[in-house]
Amino acid sequence: MKRRFAVGLAALALLVFTLVQVSSAQEIRQIYVRGEGLVLVEPDQAYVSLGVTTEAPSAEEAQIKNANTMRNILAALGELGIKDDAVETSYFNVYPVYRYDQDRGNQLVGYRVSNNVSVSLADLSLVGEAIDTAIRAGATNVNSVSFTLADKEPWLKEAMVLAVEDARQKAELLANAAGVKLGPVMAIRDPNTQFQPYSVGPELRMMALAAADAGNTTPIAPGKLEIRAAVEMVYALD
Repeated sequence: MKRRFAVGLAALALLVFTLVQVSSAQEIRQIYVRGEGLVLVEPDQAYVSLGVTTEAPSAEEAQIKNANTMRNILAALGELGIKDDAVETSYFNVYPVYRYDQDRGNQLVGYRVSNNVSVSLADLSLVGEAIDTAIRAGATNVNSVSFTLADKEPWLKEAMVLAVEDARQKAELLANAAGVKLGPVMAIRDPNTQFQPYSVGPELRMMALAAADAGNTTPIAPGKLEIRAAVEMVYALD
């Protein structure tokens, strides 16, 4: 009786060991891949950041000068067909201006007012002309131009589809190289999808002034936007 019981325990232990081995083998027979997708798209919207900085002995005088200049800029942009709702204040500040005197230290000499706006343009052909117009009307700062998309979703989805296809091709390549057959998808993960607007920096004002001196319009080339997606996938191996 004891002998049969011992044999039974041994058989059970062997069965459990075999199942564990099979389970481990099944867990190992998987392949992990990462796919990437890239879509290049021409932008259909631009944002121009520009503004006015004025100084005066008093804060009130500096603010009045600034407001008058900004009104001239907005009126000039309006003549280009840019509506009021396309212009939004992005930054406004009033702060004192000090100058150092060797005998008396820092001395208050006046106030500086900065007012910056963001101008939204659906017609990209107006970007250079809008910059030139604003400078002629008194703008002292042209901070940047950003190109983007009014609707990014279709392109983000296309990039994700390309990323999945890239992952599948990599998995097939690895499986064929290893001499095994690719099975079904076991898991899929979207770690990130990236969209980066294209920007031109603060050298724009110098470009605009040079273009104005030459009687030309500031040249602005939007280029193409990059939309990237990535996926991580797990395939079973048959």
